Amino acid sequence: MLSKNTRNLLSLFKKTFIVLGLIIVALVALVIWFFWDDANSEKYDITIDEEKIPVFEKVALEFDHQYNGEKSLPIAPAALIDINNDNVDEVFFGGGMDQEDAVFAFRDNKFVDISSEVNLPRKGSTTTTVGVVSADFDNNGFTDIILGREDGLRIYYNTNGKFTEKIIDTPMNEKSTPAGLTVGDIDKDGDLDIFMSTYIKKELMEGQTIFEDYTYGSTSELLLNTGDENYISITKSAGLDYIHNTFQGALVDIDNDSWLDLVVVHDTGEARTYKNNGDLTYTMKPNPLTKKFAYPMGLAVGDYNNDGLVDFMFSNTGSTLPRALAKGDIKDASLFNEKWILFRNDGDFKFTDTAEETKIADYEFSWGCTFADMNNDGLQDLMVAENYVDLAPNKLFRLKSRFLVQKEDGTFAPTEEKSGVVNPHYAITSLVSDFNQDGYLDMIWVNIDTPSLAYINKGGANNYLQVDLGEYVHAQGAKVTVTTPTKTLTEWLVTGEGLASDQTALLQFGLGEETSVSNIKIWLTNDKEISIDNPKINTIIDLKVEVEKHKIIINTFEENTQ
Repeated sequence: MLSKNTRNLLSLFKKTFIVLGLIIVALVALVIWFFWDDANSEKYDITIDEEKIPVFEKVALEFDHQYNGEKSLPIAPAALIDINNDNVDEVFFGGGMDQEDAVFAFRDNKFVDISSEVNLPRKGSTTTTVGVVSADFDNNGFTDIILGREDGLRIYYNTNGKFTEKIIDTPMNEKSTPAGLTVGDIDKDGDLDIFMSTYIKKELMEGQTIFEDYTYGSTSELLLNTGDENYISITKSAGLDYIHNTFQGALVDIDNDSWLDLVVVHDTGEARTYKNNGDLTYTMKPNPLTKKFAYPMGLAVGDYNNDGLVDFMFSNTGSTLPRALAKGDIKDASLFNEKWILFRNDGDFKFTDTAEETKIADYEFSWGCTFADMNNDGLQDLMVAENYVDLAPNKLFRLKSRFLVQKEDGTFAPTEEKSGVVNPHYAITSLVSDFNQDGYLDMIWVNIDTPSLAYINKGGANNYLQVDLGEYVHAQGAKVTVTTPTKTLTEWLVTGEGLASDQTALLQFGLGEETSVSNIKIWLTNDKEISIDNPKINTIIDLKVEVEKHKIIINTFEENTQ
């Protein structure tokens, strides 16, 4: 017979096991609450024709980002850059605090590290790379890289495929850390200016759900290029002075007046749209998020509905976080929007949020997002990165990251499983480019604190046209239209799409079953136009342009324009 003490001890063990069991059940319930995907199974019709689903094959890419959560922001930047002007992109990855940056090239059906080949400067272990874009800053015909780090900006100048480093004196307040970058010639003076999004330094963070404290956060900067590698802040005089944490922005012509406007995504705040007045000032224009609250972090830029106007998709916390938790310190909960957001541009700086009607509003916590036509049907698809490296439930359960194919009715359907691009890691953004030169866009998931993943598109029967403008100053922000007998497709060369990263300069136009193109028209940002009639389809139209004292020299490959 058991003693009284033994019985009491067994009873205590039993109660402890019950309590532990209840805790485990509660944790499982919490995970299910956080990550239950009811958007697909209940709300949306996600059926899609099998022939519209692009299929990918995974290929080797050995870059495993190293994240220092105590010292660094939870972002891992990457960029596509054609280093040697062969119309094939190389891939730049920003390293963590104790990790070097790296450049990879696609060779023999895999990605190989070529950092030493291109003389990529070493950054050391005292800072993290937190933002990157590619552009030709010195107009020598080779694409350079501009990087953001905790201590400011530097440019890696590219001369014949080799890099040299130049540290840029970066106007920035003491609370700010650079994040996403976007560049363009905002005043049409022939050199590249910079909008630098910033986030409060990691050691100064007080929380991640602070909305209505308008003294908390950092200040992004508009940096005017005054020549001779000098940049001055014109943030206040331009009308852009605003205290708020910001991951991303993009310079692009929103109203088709040839001046580069600005869209900025303020985390725990608004997405703001600014009109370039042509005199180094900007005017904020209202949009569906004005004076409201959300978590816009990533930014996709494109013309999803083929009306010739640039549209914007913003990531958000989505259905993952309980609304009561996500709204933080917002007093009026009716002003809070946790859903994915899609601004359809209706012209003249008027926007409509069409996320509900396009069936993307109710997906999960998301980061960087990218518009691109992945099946060459003439409709832009949408890649959205998911999983938060600093969110506890993500340690137990990972979202897929979304690969959403646009259907003919203008709605989007998830195909990440059938496409073979489910991402089990902490994703930051996707990068898309045609690495194997078969006319179909391939894809990389850029991941933080986990390996990045690369996929080659297996292609299909649709036709295409690719336009390479190069990355010289007046090409940044350029608008390109491709006209066929039945449709007009539009793209912009924009820096900074995704999240703290940069997409390809090789613009992709899916033609579907179209067998001819009647015209390509390019509007450069210095008000020059290029028009090409009857280009050959299923080719790259190479229009790399060089600038000499504002004189434009157009070089084309004759066989591509006959």
